[in-house]
Amino acid sequence: MSSTPGTSGGQEAPGPLVWVELPDGQTVTAEMLARIQQRSGEWWYELRISLWAELQLPSGKTAPEPFAVTFRAPAGKVTPIEGTDYSAVRTQRPRPPTRDRLAAELTGHFSRQRVRTPAGQKPAWIIHYEGCWLATEQATLTLDQARRAVFEGAEPCGVCEAQQLYELRTPPPSTH
Repeated sequence: MSSTPGTSGGQEAPGPLVWVELPDGQTVTAEMLARIQQRSGEWWYELRISLWAELQLPSGKTAPEPFAVTFRAPAGKVTPIEGTDYSAVRTQRPRPPTRDRLAAELTGHFSRQRVRTPAGQKPAWIIHYEGCWLATEQATLTLDQARRAVFEGAEPCGVCEAQQLYELRTPPPSTH
């Protein structure tokens, strides 16, 4: 693995080196690409090592070629190398939880199905969540589009996850 600064090869500049213990107990050096904190508070590191791969040459011969592998390891398996500066390593922390419960739970798409109504009556619509066995249309609506349709009078399906949209029809509880 080349760790010479300024090395090119289509990859970002090499990160500082660390020792990492592999599952079989071997310890190897790896480039530290990022520190990643999980929601639980636990830290993991994104690392990169180079392994050998086969390069098929036009002549039909095979040649060895370095191949970079990126992986994550728990912090307890990674040891800093004395004298190495890690200050430029990217750090990722979890985003704060979303205040929009529906957006966190309903990450898929919705469909809008027209319901037959008697002549002269306003068209009626039912909103289905993707995978609903009652849906007749492809699920292409976003959560915001489904919310808008419910706000405008569409009924959420009572069978699928779209039923969670019913909460839009009841005013929030008063906090006074």
